Amino acid sequence: MTAAVAKTNDKPTLAQLIEQMKPEIGRALPKHMNPERMARIATTVLRQTPALARCTPESFLGALMTSSQLGLEPGPTGEAYLVPYGTVCTFIPGYRGLIKLARNSGQLVDIWAEVVYENDTFKYTLGLRRDLQHEPAAGERGKPIYVYAAAQLKDGGTPFVVMTYTEVEAIRARSKAGRNGPWVTDWNAMAKKTLVKQLAKWLPLSAEFTSATVLDGTVRTDVGPLVDVQPDYIDGEMGDAPAVEAGPPPSADVVLAGKTELAQLKQIRDAERYGDDESWFAYVQAATGATVTADKDLTLEQAQKLIELFNEDAAK
Repeated sequence: MTAAVAKTNDKPTLAQLIEQMKPEIGRALPKHMNPERMARIATTVLRQTPALARCTPESFLGALMTSSQLGLEPGPTGEAYLVPYGTVCTFIPGYRGLIKLARNSGQLVDIWAEVVYENDTFKYTLGLRRDLQHEPAAGERGKPIYVYAAAQLKDGGTPFVVMTYTEVEAIRARSKAGRNGPWVTDWNAMAKKTLVKQLAKWLPLSAEFTSATVLDGTVRTDVGPLVDVQPDYIDGEMGDAPAVEAGPPPSADVVLAGKTELAQLKQIRDAERYGDDESWFAYVQAATGATVTADKDLTLEQAQKLIELFNEDAAK
């Protein structure tokens, strides 16, 4: 046997790499979670999805670390998924995972999403007197026709969003993961997740929730702190932000946002109901990488990127 062959055969398997990564996983996980359990779950996911073995070890471990740092368990729990796409592994937060992170903000009494079927009793009203009523059919419910997400805020607000089945399927069709993974095995959960992401624009949410939505469908090849992640963007879901791109630190060569951009950002904040600076600047950091405490400190490029993100959503 040649030295080259021996070296190839000595390469650790993904299961062995998971075991070796347990100290890093332990440091990444929230204190209430166990690295032993996370390692077992990752090994089980790997065994249940053979295609993951064809992914690069860096992308698989990167997705696992993203899941760990957000405190989401991949696999059957529905909190997160590690989905193979060619030779790379993508991180996809699940419906249960986003609900879990949304509640971490401490600003919500409750948040939920439901699928409406053709035999259900369903009615919603928009405008100044917004209302939503849903009574599931007692027997055969028929085919899905709507999906909605709603929340109850501590201040008494009850925002909700509704989309038709066709609109949800259009989002799925634009997703590169639309023909495999959870969109195939857990359509209801993915449809609900899509609506929760749309509703999130109207909610005061945790920085972890924002990070999860920004990193949805991304590929990561490092195991460092989540704030420093520079992932490649893979998914194409409507409402998803592109990969995090950290802007350069302000300097004499950097052009800051002007009055026009600052006015547009104020309009966006008012329209999207970002009532407090904490939730707004958590979103700004997740979407642009900019760590600022005032819009005037954003570079022109960062401000334009934020404006483009909201303009894209408004056009869809």
